[in-house]
Amino acid sequence: MRSIYWSLALSVLSVAVSGKAVSEEIPCGLTLRDTKEKFTVFSEGSVATDIVEYDDGSISWVATAAGGAGGGLSFYVKPNHEEINIANYESMDLELDYTPVEGKWNTAAKDPGFCIRILPWDSTGLFGGFEDLECFDTEQYSGTLNYNIKIPADFASRVIKSSDFDFVLGFAVKFNDYQRGNSNGDQLQVTLKNVKLNAKADAAEDKPFNDGLTEEQRGKVIEIYYPTRDYTVQEFDLTDEDYYEKHAWVYLPSGYDENDKDTKYPVFVLLHGQNQNENTWGLSNKGRGGKIKGYMDRGMAKGNVEKFILVVVTEIASKNWGPNGPGNDLDGSNAFGGEFRNDLLPYIRKTFNVKEGRDNVAMAGLSMGGRQTYFIGMGELLDLISNYGVFSGALFRQKTGDFNINFVTVEDFIASVDEVKKFEGLKIHNLYLTCGDADTAVYANYPHYVEAMKNWNRVENFSDYTYPGGTHDFPVWYHGFNDFIQMVFKNQTPETPEAPEAPKTMKKCAIKTVKRCRVKTM
Repeated sequence: MRSIYWSLALSVLSVAVSGKAVSEEIPCGLTLRDTKEKFTVFSEGSVATDIVEYDDGSISWVATAAGGAGGGLSFYVKPNHEEINIANYESMDLELDYTPVEGKWNTAAKDPGFCIRILPWDSTGLFGGFEDLECFDTEQYSGTLNYNIKIPADFASRVIKSSDFDFVLGFAVKFNDYQRGNSNGDQLQVTLKNVKLNAKADAAEDKPFNDGLTEEQRGKVIEIYYPTRDYTVQEFDLTDEDYYEKHAWVYLPSGYDENDKDTKYPVFVLLHGQNQNENTWGLSNKGRGGKIKGYMDRGMAKGNVEKFILVVVTEIASKNWGPNGPGNDLDGSNAFGGEFRNDLLPYIRKTFNVKEGRDNVAMAGLSMGGRQTYFIGMGELLDLISNYGVFSGALFRQKTGDFNINFVTVEDFIASVDEVKKFEGLKIHNLYLTCGDADTAVYANYPHYVEAMKNWNRVENFSDYTYPGGTHDFPVWYHGFNDFIQMVFKNQTPETPEAPEAPKTMKKCAIKTVKRCRVKTM
């Protein structure tokens, strides 16, 4: 009998040891607090192709250069998608293999580089609300990289400044094609083997996520399709194929009640940049909704932000808009004024409880969307809009298919707006500008924009922010969005609302639910 007990005990011990050994013997994966598990891909937050998960736990993908927005893969820090507190960790060990794809690499480019991005709790992925931990170069064309990344002492405070809390959802490994000589379309194959997050000595346990808001304090994100047409086609040449329904994201603030017609809200239209679309800002009806939803929810709950309806749309006013479009049709972008005036704004006013009057309409955009905010928002639609935010936007004109740009002086731009007779006496109620001082695309002209716009007698309330060390990238633009919503729709003076133009007859449309598209380039 005793031998049977010993046999059973040894069997149980063998199973326990064997189970532990299996866990310890996983060759590749993510180690957190001495527990190693296979990588959990944040698929909707990734921008990569040819993703392969191997039996040994490693994972490979192909990232593509896109004007500084080279793709990569995002990962959750925990398989159950729970967060950790980044303040509890001091470093990150990284092991990966990399090699440029044959025939897909500019021979004049530097050896490959990477950026490690930390994805806060409100992030929607690689480009949707990240904080760069470190960008670094490799020392050879291809090979194996073992790298230790120190988490700076102030990194948790940076995440808190960006997202109000230090909860971290995941991380991303991004191909760094920013100013490294890569051509758009260059490709890098990466195989991630191991990542280890090293906790500080005597670090506290990670706390469960809690942002302090109740469900009643959170806004709602929905998707709409609105009827419009191809504004690059002359009206007398239009065919049935030139009419379509176009997708957009809409944020409705907490307390919004479609049946309460007595409570109405201002409307804010937010634009993307070149090679982007309406998904790029990260607003979503999945997960926690994205960083800008968090900014709006918390700001409105605290009373720092006036409640408004946000519409995030692609400004490509042609059949090339999408869905999940490339965002590079310049003619379509330049034609957005017609779509906004005739289709988008009338549809929003008809569908939602929206206040009348130009002081209750705002437009803002990043990069190319900032350019459109200047030329279309102020230059064409000043009779409909009086609130503007420009995030790393430049004043230039560009011909289709020609990447040579012709900068317009800010003085000439102001004069062109002031010469429009129907704009006489119309004020810009709020104007906000921002740019990073390391932005090689825009910053050379930005300080002069600030001085001229600040002194424009048409502008009533002006604010600007220069982002220290900021490049042409989302940390600058998310900060700008949060700044802008703190000032917009405040201190309004009553005005006589304009009579909205009657929309042209379009095909009937309805609100639909669609599967979220994945943004591929920036």
